[in-house]
Amino acid sequence: MRMPRPFLLILLTALCLALASAAVAQYDPNAELPRPVNNINTVKALPGYLIVNTDNLFLRSGDSARTTPVAILDGGTHLIVRGSNGREDGLAWWYVEVGGYEGWVKDEFVIVRGDLRGTPIVDSDGTLLSPALYIGYAAPLYDELTGEGEVLCDITGDRFYLVLALNQSDATWIKVRATCAGRAVQGWVWAERGLLRNPAGVEIPVEG
Repeated sequence: MRMPRPFLLILLTALCLALASAAVAQYDPNAELPRPVNNINTVKALPGYLIVNTDNLFLRSGDSARTTPVAILDGGTHLIVRGSNGREDGLAWWYVEVGGYEGWVKDEFVIVRGDLRGTPIVDSDGTLLSPALYIGYAAPLYDELTGEGEVLCDITGDRFYLVLALNQSDATWIKVRATCAGRAVQGWVWAERGLLRNPAGVEIPVEG
């Protein structure tokens, strides 16, 4: 039976939103990233490949430092080239495969070996880094925009918390997503208790 068009549009919209939410949820700023490697002999048998020339290089989801990291690469790691963004003048990135992971590395941090002419140009669809608040020491999380509100819990220090909103553009309070006693919650914390990081320049909603 054919679905009515309005219902079909609603269904497709809901599916797209669900997929977008899942993509964002996959990145955890506190998670330890893998350090994948390739078999060197396998890579060297290719017409061309790359070698990482620095330590602790992020393999990213897109061709920009504003996108989420997928893995960390050690210096000397050999990379299989799957594509490039076709840019020059310091904006060149390579799309590579390493240890079952795929992502982007910036040209200045790798050495080209062999012949990479004819490498296909690949579109980047990386996920921008979400704003996060770094809390150095345990801090109270309030249910309201006031120090007189209910304390949901003291959130753990030395962790990043995803930012949901600010109380004003020059924030004195920041709304974050956290876990209290095993329960996912949203609450407010004094801005001075943490360090706001927003390397992708994502617009943060203002509430209150």
